Amino acid sequence: MSFYLTYRPQKLSQLDLVLSRQAISDSLQSKIKPHAWLFSGPKGTGKTSSARIVAKSVNCLQLKKHSPEPCNRCSNCVAITKGTALDVIEIDAASNRGIDDIRELRDKIKLTPAVLKYKVYIIDEAHMLTKEAFNALLKTLEEPPVHALFILATTEPDKLPPTVVSRCLVIQFNQATPEELVRALNRVVKQEKLKISAEGLARVALVSDGSFRDAVKLLEQLIPPGGSRQISVERVAGLVQPGLTSQALDDWLSLVFKRQTKPAIDWLQQAWKEGLRPKQLTLAAIARLRQVLLGQLGVIETKAIPGLEDIDALKELLKQLLVAAIEVKTSVIDTLPLELAVVARGQSEPAAPAPVPGPAVAKPARSKEKILSKWPQVLAAVKPLNHSLEALLRATEPAEFTDGFLMIKVYYQFHKDRLEEERYRAMVEQIATKVLVTPVKIKYFFEGLKPVKDEDIIKTAEEVFGVDVQGGD
Repeated sequence: MSFYLTYRPQKLSQLDLVLSRQAISDSLQSKIKPHAWLFSGPKGTGKTSSARIVAKSVNCLQLKKHSPEPCNRCSNCVAITKGTALDVIEIDAASNRGIDDIRELRDKIKLTPAVLKYKVYIIDEAHMLTKEAFNALLKTLEEPPVHALFILATTEPDKLPPTVVSRCLVIQFNQATPEELVRALNRVVKQEKLKISAEGLARVALVSDGSFRDAVKLLEQLIPPGGSRQISVERVAGLVQPGLTSQALDDWLSLVFKRQTKPAIDWLQQAWKEGLRPKQLTLAAIARLRQVLLGQLGVIETKAIPGLEDIDALKELLKQLLVAAIEVKTSVIDTLPLELAVVARGQSEPAAPAPVPGPAVAKPARSKEKILSKWPQVLAAVKPLNHSLEALLRATEPAEFTDGFLMIKVYYQFHKDRLEEERYRAMVEQIATKVLVTPVKIKYFFEGLKPVKDEDIIKTAEEVFGVDVQGGD
């Protein structure tokens, strides 16, 4: 049996999401217990495990007077743990989403429980139910039998009808923090007698995207074949980012740290071609820089990266990568946040001492004059990422900045058509937002033909289409 199934929480005290655990505990101890719960949150955060614990708590034969913690020893608890309790019915709404399935539930729910005190219906992926199924379920939720409880679990609560949500006690399950993930992983490490460094566990937690399930599965994959229980740092790094060696990561970080923008961007382009993903690379880079920082502070012993001796510059790079790690989740182009971090690093200079105490605050560029003065910086940031796009933008001119919209003059229809492609628009908006330090949306408009030299038109066309217009065969 996999680690995740073996070590999934069986008691309230084993739930690592503190706020969710407390909310469940409080609801179970309230004088008026809810007849329906809605567990809402990302995958792998313990919603289904919590639902089974609730089922045990309300049916436990040895429940203590002032505690909702199930005993896990009585016949009811054991049957629910094993999955053999007839009165605990788990429904996968992704497969049983129609009105006929809910009507069958409504017919059977009227029957008294076979063994337990309560019939507990756990509906997983509840957002997958059809509109008709929700309407049928709503009638049952409005007038449930006294012996029936419902627990709906979903990763997309916005897809549930408000009328259904209003009949439930909503408990939010947030993504697990790295500390909560490490605590859960340590229980597995102790029981399985594994040997892995604290740094290794932290790295597993970092790339698990807040999911207990993913973290435990990843830990299990790290166990080397042949019966060894020792998990090396190199093995962690290799599984987390296949094909990315520790030395390759250090070499790239050295390029970024030294502000060698083009080689660092070229390295990324090759990495994307080889299948490395931006999110995992960003997290691996953060974990490695954290090692270096703690090493320089004398907290841990770790291999240094030549050239990364300036602690202030190291902290600056870490902050930029942390921002990229957040933005990569929502970016239209998932490689862009990391590429922008490299470009921004290359353009910035070491900060000069502030003339007065207090943190320096970047001021947004809002006026037309300031935008015009910073437009070359936008072009410079675009160029390493897309030469043809930068060539198109050079043939335009920023005009106004009004209500968050940057108005840009365009002088040729084929320029406007290309620039308004969604991928290009999104890239320019993200870069302009970063350079101008204010949210930017782009609007292109015609201003009439601008007098330009023939050679300029030809040069732009060659750069955009990657051809030699003037050349012969």
